Amino acid sequence: MTQQIYKDKKEELSNQIKLEISTIISTAEYMLWIYPIKPLSYDGQQLCFSAPSDHAATTLTTNYTDLFLKVIGDLDLPVERILFISEKEAEKLLSVAPPAVTETPSSEKKNPFVSKYTFENYVVGASNRMAVVTAHTVAENPGLNDGLLSLNPFYIYGGVGLGKTHLLHAIGNYLFEHRPELNVIYVSADRLSNEYFSSLNKYNSDKDSYRNFYHKYAECDVLMVDDVQFLQKKGGLQEVFFHIFNDLYQNGKQIILSSDRPPKEINDLEERLRTRFLWGMTTDIGLPEYETRINIIMKKLEGSSAQISQDIVCYLAEKVNTNIRELEGALLKVLMYTQLTHKEATLDVAKEALKEHTKDTVEQIDSDKIISTVSDYFHVPSSDIIGKKKNKEIVEARMVAVYLICEMLNLPLVTIGQIFGGRDHTTIMYSRDKISNMIASDKDMKTTIEDIKNSLKCR
Repeated sequence: MTQQIYKDKKEELSNQIKLEISTIISTAEYMLWIYPIKPLSYDGQQLCFSAPSDHAATTLTTNYTDLFLKVIGDLDLPVERILFISEKEAEKLLSVAPPAVTETPSSEKKNPFVSKYTFENYVVGASNRMAVVTAHTVAENPGLNDGLLSLNPFYIYGGVGLGKTHLLHAIGNYLFEHRPELNVIYVSADRLSNEYFSSLNKYNSDKDSYRNFYHKYAECDVLMVDDVQFLQKKGGLQEVFFHIFNDLYQNGKQIILSSDRPPKEINDLEERLRTRFLWGMTTDIGLPEYETRINIIMKKLEGSSAQISQDIVCYLAEKVNTNIRELEGALLKVLMYTQLTHKEATLDVAKEALKEHTKDTVEQIDSDKIISTVSDYFHVPSSDIIGKKKNKEIVEARMVAVYLICEMLNLPLVTIGQIFGGRDHTTIMYSRDKISNMIASDKDMKTTIEDIKNSLKCR
């Protein structure tokens, strides 16, 4: 009879304490730490809670015990001690065996990854070789961290359309084939954000919605988050992802992140997350060089009945030098044009097919073209613009070139720094911001920028 009274009492005490705490701390903090815990036992003096993980139990013990005891005192509740233990530890103490999971043919695991995105059809070149080699190593050894060699987390960055998502799916496909027992999750940062806020919105109707969200990501074996830069400005989600990251890392699980920029260039990102993103291996994917662009076109034509001459392949590789997506788009346009017009695929026909497409693809503006145009405008050599000279006219030309490359090409600051002789990203940022401010206050500078842009369009 006494045990039943205590059993009922633990629920009542837990509800009172949690309700009071919800009025003291933020909703995000409450949903992360307090909501998931459950009352495990009460003996008339000690109230014990189970937490989702060892990390959560430790955090609660270290950071929240005093708050719980204060609330208990304020409410004058019959509790003298508070204890937090993990659910795994609770199962051991209560000798509760987890229910057996019986696999049936109907529950056969399905491959969630895009089947065409594999290592075998990923075209490797100087611009992406390090990223591909690292990705393959991660796929073969998820969670690798032997002290000297740490590939966890694995952080890939590069511009749009350069193959980051392909590489993530290649890792996923490899793991699905060779390590089917692993729970591998691929998610975009946007979808992660939507799921997080949805779990909060469902709280009133589904008390386990947030708990299920957290467990889904914190208890997988490999977590891949695409476009992680979209975590910026989402304070609550960053707080949650910080703890998901910690749970995975401490349990030796693999974390893979992709972004359009390196961690230090993601604005409005908590420093503790930025630091963790740099714990393992960070590598970039650059613009494909000429030979790689040729190989990409040839790979795209494999298995296709379409045939185009080598001079068309070289023409496309020379003219479309921005990213893989636009290169493939230009190739597709040529093939479609020849089919619809019933013309033979010659170089002249290819140029004809792409003449309306030049603004977006063939006549793409690149860093060399921008620097050359700025060089002509200011009458200073291109070598001086990317060099170390500090003459006033050269410095101004250099800053204008930096500004235009930042605005028109949207490259990572580190990459732009490499273009300008290995300058630090902070120097690039300074030049960009200096010209941006001058445009707002100096009509001459505004005119200069407009003139150079018009000149670029005419080239």
